[in-house]
Order: sequence, then structure tokens, then C-alpha cells
Amino acid sequence: MSDGVGRTHPSPVQPFGYQPALDGVRAIAVMAVLGFHLGIGWLSGGYLGVSVFFTLSGFLITSLLLREHIGTGRVDLLSFYQRRARRLIPAGLLVLGLVCIAGLADLFELRSTFRRDVLASMFQVLNWVQLIDNQSYADLFTSPSPVTHYWSLGVEEQFYVLWPFALVVVLRFLQRRAATERLLTSLVVLWVLSALAAPLTARWWSNDAAYYATWARASEVMSGAVLAALLARRRPATWWAFLAPLALAIMAVAVVLTPAGHGWAFSGGLPLFGLVSALLVAGLQTPGLYQWVLSARPLVWIGRLSYGIYLFHWPVFVILDEPRTGLDGAPLVALRLGVTMAFAIASYHLLEHPIRTSRALPSARRLTAALGAGVVVVGALAITSDVPVAAGPADIPTVVTAAPSTVPSTVPTDSSLTTTESTAPAAAEVLALLGDSIPAWLVRDGAPGFTRTDAVVVNGAIEACDGMIDMPVARDKFGTELRPPADCEEWDTWYPKVIDEIAPGSGHPADVAVLMVGQAPVLDHLVGGRWVPPCESIDWYLDDVQQRIEYLQGRDLPVVFVLPARLGERSQFSVPSDFEERMNCVRAALVPFAERARVPTIDLDPVLCPANDCNALRTKDGVHVDADRAPEVLDWLVGAVLDVRSG
Repeated sequence: MSDGVGRTHPSPVQPFGYQPALDGVRAIAVMAVLGFHLGIGWLSGGYLGVSVFFTLSGFLITSLLLREHIGTGRVDLLSFYQRRARRLIPAGLLVLGLVCIAGLADLFELRSTFRRDVLASMFQVLNWVQLIDNQSYADLFTSPSPVTHYWSLGVEEQFYVLWPFALVVVLRFLQRRAATERLLTSLVVLWVLSALAAPLTARWWSNDAAYYATWARASEVMSGAVLAALLARRRPATWWAFLAPLALAIMAVAVVLTPAGHGWAFSGGLPLFGLVSALLVAGLQTPGLYQWVLSARPLVWIGRLSYGIYLFHWPVFVILDEPRTGLDGAPLVALRLGVTMAFAIASYHLLEHPIRTSRALPSARRLTAALGAGVVVVGALAITSDVPVAAGPADIPTVVTAAPSTVPSTVPTDSSLTTTESTAPAAAEVLALLGDSIPAWLVRDGAPGFTRTDAVVVNGAIEACDGMIDMPVARDKFGTELRPPADCEEWDTWYPKVIDEIAPGSGHPADVAVLMVGQAPVLDHLVGGRWVPPCESIDWYLDDVQQRIEYLQGRDLPVVFVLPARLGERSQFSVPSDFEERMNCVRAALVPFAERARVPTIDLDPVLCPANDCNALRTKDGVHVDADRAPEVLDWLVGAVLDVRSG
């Protein structure tokens, strides 16, 4: 075969044909991910299965491109993209469409970011949207997004778009120098550069960026690409078969011992795991026991369905949770897996396989029109979804009153407050409510039914923002690290705005500060370099709350502290299963703290957990007050504060 400049090279030693054992690898990878998402404790590193998929994609796609280049001397990029589109986009759009329909049918709690997440998933950029938006504490208390798993599909799709172009450029560059045999060296250099990107991103940006950023995950894809280039020039040696058990053993240890949400996988260590995945694929290129085992029909069958399984499993898990099904343990696992497999099988046989194996390859114009129609339909479904308005400072009613008021009727915009004045009964008590999403949503949902004329509520609460200065990193049930969003204002910045710009500016200052905080410590936090659970200590948190109280009192504002209620069962989707013990520990620390601070307290627990039922008045997240019950809870809270003031 000529390289285009007169030099002849041998034909490739590997035909890059179908390898059943690689479907077996897919099966193992997707089962690890499912086990992790099911909350199986000993699979804390099950999310590493995503890394295996990245490496497999790099190997298979590069193999296809090299086979075409070696056989024809060129790469038909248009045909490649058409095949990729037929293989991946229809099922992806189907799941997004079904998720939107499920949201319209109120089968899960819609997040305020639902539309954005669906559109970002549709255009394969969810990993960047999630990263730029930053993880927030509100994610703990709202129902999980049923499309959050599309972040990894975004990384792969971005690879599918960029890598073929890059490989063609590399091949043409090398051909001009009559040195196509240098392809392997070139790809190794690219792997080294991409491998360095992961730890550097962790150091200079964040651990989350090292996990979500496309360039930080590129080395895992490049591991497979390097192996494909190696096999394009050389026949695998017999001893390669021993690489498979070695790689499987390393993977098994990693899946069991790797922590979720932090540790080496989030600090730049995933390039090494990509090498292990490549070793497994290399070991399966030679006949042997492990090639035979991974070629078993059940594993191959699951592997062929793996794309659909991955697409459907997370929405199914979100919808079929414990509160909705009334199941837990093995019955719930069986239901979730059964429904997931049913959807995956139907999708494969009715949609994916027929489209992929159709002999008639549609023209680029027809394919674009068909996919465009799918995008329009899914986009329309997303836009028409009844998404709740975000309860950020620009979206919540700042002042709640049943009569014209001399306090400002304002809505903060971009965390700044503007004031307009009206008139109100002079006897109305002005309550400045400070806290996170719990009071913010309570006022938002309770405002339409607020009828009291003896009080005015100034809503200074902000969703996803406890307000603690330098809040340490938290981790949820799965070990995912959580940080306040970038637009969260700490209390030393936000409280003065509420007090200085809303109250005195109106000629009717606030009469009392109602402090509704205390939910944040229910999770483990990284304090002093180690993870501290609430039952060990929340002193790191109480010191900050003490400073808030002293600041408010120093501004001549009496403080009423609202003791948080216990959590509902639905909260354990993100909070560890010992959520009751954790919240009891938080409450047990807050009670004597308030006594030492000499501030009166109001306990929400008797109201939100009547007769020890902490679910009846809660939303589906197990934390916030149900919108239909918010007016009565807000009325009770205002009455309790007024009673404390008069008593």
C-alpha cells in the first residue's frame, strides 16, 4: 500500500473487526455505573465505568478511522458523522423527549434549571453547563435532574466531533513527511499532553473541573486511540493475554476502594485509569480465557444494550424512588433494573438497531432535517414544561404584605436592591427573614395566601446560599463534592444590603431579624483537611452563626433563631441514610448554642413533623415546605415570631 509519496507499507495486521469481548467490557462498565447509582455501598467507585466507556470509544473510533485511511488513503468525514448521528442521536433525543413528557405529567420534581439542562443535553454541552454553573447546596434539597447523566455523553460527543478532524490533520501532516509510521509516536505525545491537563486543571481550576472538563478527560479517550494506532502497525503478542486479568484486578480494586466525589479520580488521576482500561482492551486482542469469558452471550447482550441502558437508567431511578414506589432494598432495585431493561430493549430493537443497520444511508440534507425535527420537538417539550421559577434574589418577592406598606416593595436584581415606597399600617411589625432556600421558598409559595395585617415580611433569604463565610466543601450521599454557587453572597455582604437598603431607606426599619439557617451542617464538610460529620462537631458552623447574631444585634435588630425541623424520608436521595441521626445531632447542637447566645428560638419541628410524620408537609425533596401548605406554615411562623416579640 502506498502512503501517497511513493513509499509502500504493509497492510494492517489487525482487521478491526467486531470483537464480542469488547461488548463484555461494555457490560461490566455499565453494570458498575448502575451499581453506583443504586447506592450500593461497596461500589463507591462504580462511576469509573464511565472512564472505561471513554477509552473504548477512543479505541473503536480511532480503529475505524485508521482502517478507512489505510484501506483507501483517505477518511470520509461526512460519512463518519452520518453514521455517528444515526447511532447516537435518535435514542438520545427519545430519552430527552420522554423525560420532558414525564415532567409534564408531574412524575418527578422539576428543577428550575430543567429547561436549561435538557437543551444543554440535546446539544451535548451539559458537562460545561454543570461546571460553569458550579455545584450548589440547593442540589441537595431539590429533586435530582433526570438528565444529569448526559454530561458524559457530552464529553463523548465532543470527542466524536473534534477527534476525526484532528486525526486527519495528523495523518496528512505525517504523510507529507513520508512517515506514517510515526503516527503512534504522535498520539503518545498527545496522550502525555492530555494526561497533564487533568492534574493541572485540578490544581488551577477545581477538582470538579478535572472531572467534567472535556480536555481533562481527553487522556482516557487518547489511551484507546494510542492502542488503536499500535494495533494498526503490529500484531499483538501472545503474552498480551495476561494483561486482561491484571487490568481487571486493578479495576475491581479501584471500583471498590475509590471514594465517590473526591480523591484521586477528582485530582487528576483518571489518565492512569485510562491506561488500565487500554490494557484490558489490549489483553482481549489475543485469544484466551478472559476473551472467552467476556464473550459470553449474557455479557455481550448487555453490552449491545449498554447505550440504551445508560440513557434510560437515570431517569428511571429518579422517577422510581422510594417515596413514589413505597419500596426499598432489593424490591426497589429489581423494579428499577427491570424497567430500565424494558426501555433499553424496546429502544434497541425498535429504534437504534433498525436505524443503525439500515442499508439506505440518508443524505446529509435528509438526516439533518430529520434530526432537526427531533430537536425542535424535544425543545418544544422542554420549553412548555412547567418549570418552577428559581428562588434566587432576583426571583422571589422581597416584601410580603396584605396591605399597602411603607416598607419598600422591591425585587432585588443581580443581588442589588432597589426601593419604591407605599403606605402601610404603622402597627405592622417588619420581619427581616434571613436564610437559605427553605425560607426563600416558604415566602415565595406562601406570599399569595398571606393575609396578615399585623406583620410585613422582608424576604432576605436566598436559594442555595446559607450565607456562611468561607463555607467548607460538603459531600452528598454519593461523595460528590458540593460548593455554594458562584453568585452566592456571604452574609457579611448580603445582610447589610437587606438591612441598609431595604429597611432604613424606606423610613420604616425592620423590627426583628428572623434567622432561619442550620440545614447545611447535615452533610459532611471538609474542615481542617478532613471530613467532619455533624454528629462529630458543627463548631466550625456555629462560630459563623455567632458572628451573624452579633452583627445583627449590633445593628439594633433583635434576633429570633428558627430551629430547623427534622428531614423527611425523601431527603435521603442526597443525604446519607442516617439523615435522622444527623439532623438530631444538628438540632442538639443548635439548642444550647441559642441559649448561650441568649436569643429566643422557634422550633419548626412540631409544625413540619406533626406526630413524627416529617413527610406530609414537605415537597418531594423531603426538605422544603409543600407549596400548598406554605401559606399556613408562613402564617404560623409569623405568628410565632410576633408571640416571641410580645412575650
